[in-house]
Amino acid sequence: MEKHDRDFKGVWIPKEIWLAENLSLMEKVLFVEIHSLDNERGCYASNDYFGKFFGVSGRQISTYISSLREKGFITLTIHDRNKRVIHTAGRFRRVSKGEIQNIQKQRTDLIKKFSGG
Repeated sequence: MEKHDRDFKGVWIPKEIWLAENLSLMEKVLFVEIHSLDNERGCYASNDYFGKFFGVSGRQISTYISSLREKGFITLTIHDRNKRVIHTAGRFRRVSKGEIQNIQKQRTDLIKKFSGG
């Protein structure tokens, strides 16, 4: 199994995920694993990686990922016809540095506009 570098200190499951009645336990832990691997470029882990990590088949992982997508917890994009990228969605979505800088610039522009400067 390929290893993904991370500073691992434990698992934290957000309250909204833990208490979500529409998610199975497997979907909850898979979401947390995707979230931990979702960096600025997204999560590139394969179904086989997740399957080995959780001790289930890649086919089962595919079903769980489809369910998480349908329920709005993740988004999927395909690059170069065969590279899948997973991002967490909604309030759990990672915000890129570029997006943060853009928001800060917009804020500064608004302050200048409304302060007469």
